[in-house]
Amino acid sequence: MPKNICIIHDSFRYFGGAERVLLALVDLYPSADIFIPIIDKKFLVQIQKKSNGKLFTATFLNNLGVPVRQLSILKPFIYLYWKTLDLSKYQLVISSSHSFSAKSVRVSKKSKHVCYLHTPPRYLYAEFNEMVWLKKSPWKQLLYPMTTLARKLDFRDAQKIDSIIVNSKNVQKRVQRYYSRESTVIYPPVTIPKILEKRASKYFLCISRLVQQKGVDLAIAACNKLHVDLVIVGVGPELAKLQKLAGPTITFVGFVPDAKLAKYYKEATALLYCSKDEDLGLVPLEAQAHGVPVIAYKNGGVLETVLENKTGIFFSSFSVDSMVRAMRKFERSTFSSTTCREYVLTFDRKIFRYKMRQHINKLLEKPS
Repeated sequence: MPKNICIIHDSFRYFGGAERVLLALVDLYPSADIFIPIIDKKFLVQIQKKSNGKLFTATFLNNLGVPVRQLSILKPFIYLYWKTLDLSKYQLVISSSHSFSAKSVRVSKKSKHVCYLHTPPRYLYAEFNEMVWLKKSPWKQLLYPMTTLARKLDFRDAQKIDSIIVNSKNVQKRVQRYYSRESTVIYPPVTIPKILEKRASKYFLCISRLVQQKGVDLAIAACNKLHVDLVIVGVGPELAKLQKLAGPTITFVGFVPDAKLAKYYKEATALLYCSKDEDLGLVPLEAQAHGVPVIAYKNGGVLETVLENKTGIFFSSFSVDSMVRAMRKFERSTFSSTTCREYVLTFDRKIFRYKMRQHINKLLEKPS
């Protein structure tokens, strides 16, 4: 095992699936140095406690005070940061990459670069993203030269990676389509409770970053129509808009740390999951680990994380009526908490650790 290891992550503004993978990588290689150009201050201590290495941040970007909703304007500057980052002393570089393209870092010829790719940048390709305006007139035409160049650079950078690991078969197809490269699927880690507690059934539950892609507005509309209780866990730039849409049966509880999430799962009737073009989606797996079935929009990575009619129900159209029909079908159905939990055992954190270490060790054995 090389002594000099670094882990690079796009940004740490929310605590989502990509960030959970980052912390799992830090657990795996606690002596690694960590590079994150933008990190919310409330997560600094959490990472520092886990790592025996050093945490480096691009403070000039971190201190600009750019609102979360407008952080995408920093993409060119972060790309420049990756390209000028000196990683020559590291024998192993592990990047955790999605929209801010950490995979674009330059490494020495003697180094091995492993990328855990959550998805190719959504704003450059076909998948739904928060910068959807880039794909509409007149911006599509005006910015065509810039986006074309960005795709060329993104393709070029992807060819230089020694090994690409993806979080799902869904993303594996994207990597083949956009980069013409093979990749290895290693599912993200899920913490599975040792004991499956007896559950109550008090409300539907939604755990999500509050951004357009996650479709929380659809869950609110469906629960408004059915006049059923919905608890929403999460923060994000869409909060004010969603609060205006919410009826009297909808409750927002904000950010909830992992240690306290079990309470909400314990009292949940089902998890509502409406994400568009989701890469994989850890939340449905975590819900099932607590014995909670899932009602989900039938697209993207959720097709790999939910067993239809066994651990959840899908709705095929992104519409209130389609979701309401699925919720009514759910009410007529019976789901086993034990079945839900047993299904996600193959996503256990121990399996992630074993597969990651095995994959990286094999790569390190190959000559440079």
